[in-house]
Amino acid sequence: MASDYREDMKNTLLERELDRMLTITEAAVLLGVSCTSLRRYANEGKIKAYRVGSGRHRRFRKRDVLEYLERSSEF
Repeated sequence: MASDYREDMKNTLLERELDRMLTITEAAVLLGVSCTSLRRYANEGKIKAYRVGSGRHRRFRKRDVLEYLERSSEF
């Protein structure tokens, strides 16, 4: 019973971390690319970017960044 609770809690925390929004700098560091390259990837539709705030700053969901990293490393 306690192990089920721990497993559920672990999965909940993992999902929450994967859904965390990253700044363009955080996402670029994770991918090992420049912010300029990441902006270009987003403009080309290679990675999903979300626009937030009045300045329409880009944010990237950590899950999307990791999926892009996995896809790009397959080549």
